[in-house]
Amino acid sequence: MRHTAGRLNRVWLTITGLILILGAGITAAIGLGLLEGHTVAGFRAPDRDQPILDLPDDPATTTTIATVLVVAGIILGLFCVLWLLAQVPRKHGASDLKLQDPENRGLTVMKPGLLEDAISDRVEELENISKATTIIRGSFRAPDITVRITTTSHADLPSVVADVEHRIKHDLRLTLGREPASLGVAIDVKDEPKKESSVTLGASSAHT
Repeated sequence: MRHTAGRLNRVWLTITGLILILGAGITAAIGLGLLEGHTVAGFRAPDRDQPILDLPDDPATTTTIATVLVVAGIILGLFCVLWLLAQVPRKHGASDLKLQDPENRGLTVMKPGLLEDAISDRVEELENISKATTIIRGSFRAPDITVRITTTSHADLPSVVADVEHRIKHDLRLTLGREPASLGVAIDVKDEPKKESSVTLGASSAHT
C-alpha cells in the first residue's frame, strides 16, 4: 500500500490556521484601536489615527526590511517545496515477522519474502489461477497485502476474488493470529489459446 502524509498535513494545517487567526486578531485589534497605548512583544501599538506600518524614509532601513522580506520569502518557499514533496505517496516495505511460540518458549523471526512466497503458493492452488505474486508492506501486527493473480477469461472473477481473500485471511489467522489490515487483489486476465482442430476429407473418385 502507498502511504501519504496525512498526519503531517493535519499538523501543519493546524499550525498555519492558528498563526493566521492570531495575526488576523492582532491586526483587527490594532486597526480598531483596541490596543492603543499598549505594547505587544516589545512593539508599541500605533494610535488610532496613525498607520499600522509607519516605515522610515531612511534608505538603509528600507534596504534592511526588503532583505529580511526576501529571505523570509525564500525560507517560506523552501518549506512549501518540502511540504509538496511530502505529499508524494511512498511505499513502506514490511518489517520482519515475529512469531511467538504459544507456550512463550521462543520467538521466530521470519523475513517477509518467505511469507510472500507461501501466500503465492497457496493462492496458486486455487481453481482458475495460474500465477500469483504477493507483496507485503507495513508491520507484522497490521500487514498490508497486495496479491496479483493471473486467471483465465472464462473464470468467474467475483468468485475468484472471494476465494483468494478467504484463503489469505484464513491462512493468516492460523499463522499470525490476525487478519491483514488491508488486502488488495489485482487481476490479470489471460486468454486461453484456441484449440487447433483438423478435418480430414476423404478422396472421392468419379466414374463416368
